[in-house]
Amino acid sequence: MENKEIIKQKMLAEGFVTINEYDDTANELFPDHDHEADQKLVVVRGSILITMNGKTSDLKEGDEFFFPAKVIHSAKVGPEGCLYIHGERIHK
Repeated sequence: MENKEIIKQKMLAEGFVTINEYDDTANELFPDHDHEADQKLVVVRGSILITMNGKTSDLKEGDEFFFPAKVIHSAKVGPEGCLYIHGERIHK
């Protein structure tokens, strides 16, 4: 697993301007929603299930996921919680 700072630097290089680190609690639910901007998530520890376009992805340490702007998706944090780096890229 890459260092968190390296992950953040890569996101910056990819044009993600807002980058945060989140540590979600076990089994936390995020119902259907969307975002105004592209999003990227990189799992540092734990796991999270992401459902988008009828497909569910089980993300674990080192996995990343891209969410295009305005696409409905949902998430469920795994039983051990999930620490991840999250980036947002604004289209101009």
